[in-house]
Amino acid sequence: MWAVAMSLMPGFMLACQREEAESGSVYYGDIDGILQQNCMRCHQDGGQARSFADPADAQAMAPNMAAYVQSGLMPPPAPDPECRDYDGSEHFNLDAEEWSRLIGWADAGAPLGDPALATAPPAPDTLERYDQVLTPDLPYSPDFSAGQDDYRCFRFDMGNDAPLYLTALEALVDDLSVVHHVVLFDATGAQASEDPTGFSCDGFGEDGWSFVSGWAPGGNPLRLPEGMGLELAPQSVLVLQIHYYNSFDGADLVVDNSGYGFQVAEAVDKIVYNFPVGAFDFVIPAGNPAYKNGLIVPWQERWGRATILGVFPHMHKLGSAFDMSVAHPDGTRDCVVEMDGWDFHNQVSAMLKEPQVVEAEDTVFLECTWDNSATNPEQSNDPPQDVSWGEGTGEEMCFGFTYLTLED
Repeated sequence: MWAVAMSLMPGFMLACQREEAESGSVYYGDIDGILQQNCMRCHQDGGQARSFADPADAQAMAPNMAAYVQSGLMPPPAPDPECRDYDGSEHFNLDAEEWSRLIGWADAGAPLGDPALATAPPAPDTLERYDQVLTPDLPYSPDFSAGQDDYRCFRFDMGNDAPLYLTALEALVDDLSVVHHVVLFDATGAQASEDPTGFSCDGFGEDGWSFVSGWAPGGNPLRLPEGMGLELAPQSVLVLQIHYYNSFDGADLVVDNSGYGFQVAEAVDKIVYNFPVGAFDFVIPAGNPAYKNGLIVPWQERWGRATILGVFPHMHKLGSAFDMSVAHPDGTRDCVVEMDGWDFHNQVSAMLKEPQVVEAEDTVFLECTWDNSATNPEQSNDPPQDVSWGEGTGEEMCFGFTYLTLED
């Protein structure tokens, strides 16, 4: 009898659902969409963060979600699209309306609502095909016996007789629970072990290696504009670096086989270059909560007229803000990447929707801010110590790995 009555009352139930949504958001059809778009890139089954895939888990975590969102800790800091919008920015930032809905839902007791109104999960952001895939011949279990994270590198001889162009790249992460980041280097003409089991390497690569692309948790595939590609010289050598993170008891038992997938072309209209804009000569004073340093690049001394397609910002654990801009002779300045906040565990590339043209007479400014105080939760030293440039996570960096093309 009850089942019959319910089957005759869909309009009544829908009206109740709307009334509930008006007085406070519900999970199904409302909050689930926000979590899928902005949170589940990290909070998924098998990831390093607690999964929100089960609605009951999301409901139980609602007070914590609200507290982290209100404090600005979540979503993790990412480039501000108000500076210059970039591909995928909607996945890394909550707008004011989404922020309000999420807080209101938690304050109302995190009601679930009607599962029939659930938001369909978005399609995964992945390349539609891979022309080449690089994965180590043998899976690897991370070694944390030294009490530190494990940086493991694997060499790949591409065997290309002619130049080859990478037009799209995607990190293929096997086990999200231990893979902190994946970086691809070009080691053509440099030293790189041929050991099929891989070899230990510095976090910033070895002498003669050049950065090609990088991924950190939550990152998207790198797609270059039509007709453009990163050039690999004939008989090129690539090195895949995987940073393994000792994130839980038993992490050293994980067997991982992460790699990289590419789309390639034999010719392109424009070559894309990777120009690392970075500062080296700095010392962050112990105890300073907001130390700033950076780099001024007179562009004509480097490239001439160029177009910046995107930037991969990079600092270490003490980082707290990142800013890159282009100043013109008339006194105006264009914002390229701006981040009020930094999360070493969530490093995002910003491939610009509107590329930035840099004329020969322009100047590029890069500024990093670090928090070297005792109150920084990422502080590695007790008490704080002066910190300078270095490749280790206990040292610091200030880089904008910049993808650009040269103009005639």
